[in-house]
Amino acid sequence: MVKKIGLHIVFCLCSLVSFSQNIISYINTNTNEAYIGQPIHLTVSVYSETWFTSGIDLGNIQIDGALTVYFRSMSDTRTFNGKQYAGVQFYYNVFPTKQGEITIPSLSIHIESPKPGGYQGIKRVVKTKAKTFQVKDVPLGYSLNNWLVSNSLNISEKWSKPLKDIKVGDVVQRTISRSAAGTLSEFIPATTWDSISGVSIYPKRPSVNTHKSKISVSATRSETVNYLFEKEGDVMIPSIEYVYWNPNSKRFYRKKIDSVMVSVKPNADLTMLASIKKSLQEEVTEEAEAEKKPFLILGLTPKTFIEYVVLGLLILFVLIKLVKYGFIIYQRKHKVYLKSEAYAFSQVKKTLRHKNYYAFISASHIWIKKLDPDFESIQDLEEHPVFNKTRDTIQDINDKAFSNHASNLNYSQLLTHLISDRKAFLKYKKAKLNASVKNKKWLNPTATD
Repeated sequence: MVKKIGLHIVFCLCSLVSFSQNIISYINTNTNEAYIGQPIHLTVSVYSETWFTSGIDLGNIQIDGALTVYFRSMSDTRTFNGKQYAGVQFYYNVFPTKQGEITIPSLSIHIESPKPGGYQGIKRVVKTKAKTFQVKDVPLGYSLNNWLVSNSLNISEKWSKPLKDIKVGDVVQRTISRSAAGTLSEFIPATTWDSISGVSIYPKRPSVNTHKSKISVSATRSETVNYLFEKEGDVMIPSIEYVYWNPNSKRFYRKKIDSVMVSVKPNADLTMLASIKKSLQEEVTEEAEAEKKPFLILGLTPKTFIEYVVLGLLILFVLIKLVKYGFIIYQRKHKVYLKSEAYAFSQVKKTLRHKNYYAFISASHIWIKKLDPDFESIQDLEEHPVFNKTRDTIQDINDKAFSNHASNLNYSQLLTHLISDRKAFLKYKKAKLNASVKNKKWLNPTATD
């Protein structure tokens, strides 16, 4: 009998636990059935026979027909099959939003842990078993319009002015705030405002908030309504009752705001009553239209905005890469240019524009060697027939430089002749090179020639 019970326990454990070599993962819930809006405590556990070398990634848990709230994670140790395991437990609350069967899907958990005896973390993905629970409809006599599951409910009421001195045409603002523990703002039902004879009611847009800590969650809903008193006499503002079900005590509780009697005094000046009604109605209409309008970011839906942001980042990334690549290409070409004949000649031209003859002599030595390797000095350049004009101009400058006419050196003429003679020399070299290529082809003919 004991053996059968032991085998049954092992079978149940294996149905809930996922084993992956030295990794164990599983999920637990505190109940298998709940009402709509009742929080189900979900615990996701991951254990390793060694340790975890990086954070555990559960991703975003999505459950169809439920809202999920994450609280915290805690380190833990546990024994499985006589072996000590180190683990982490993740705590959530799952809030069902519809009746029927709801399934917590299999979770893909990304972990990094070394093998037993090792030290280097190995990345892997472990999965938990899916788990199903039943969601009950609200009990008979209640509807989703007034249904609330909460551990506690606090109510406060505030009036914009005292109700002792109200006259026809006055507008009084009433705010009712509710704070519910253990639930989300989505589950706090709206207040039903009963009609009142002689009073027009204009509800404003409610303010809702959810507050979460590492161990609990709570929500608030604040609702404001404008009362426009249109007739004199005694007016009864009816009581309002709120009901909630406590999942811990499994009991229903009621909270009530008592009715209020208001004595409305007459008002001789009622000319503003129609405009006040119109203004209040327009305010209600504007808030209703604003609530219907989709949430926009810079005039775009969140999805479109994100798409534009991603596209913009992609374009920016490509531009950065292109600029970086272009800068590298520019640097390479610039280095080549600094060693080229064209750059050396630009330095020669610069010395002539500054009318610095000695700098010209120095720069021209560098340029001449780059222009033609056979040239060793400026005299070699002058001996070439293409540079006749340049030779004559240099000779004239030399004669004047060592006489009393040094101030009348014609640098502009030398620059003009250098530019024209250089062009002629480069054409000469190109023609000579082409002739050499043709001569080689004639000496070594090919089938295509």
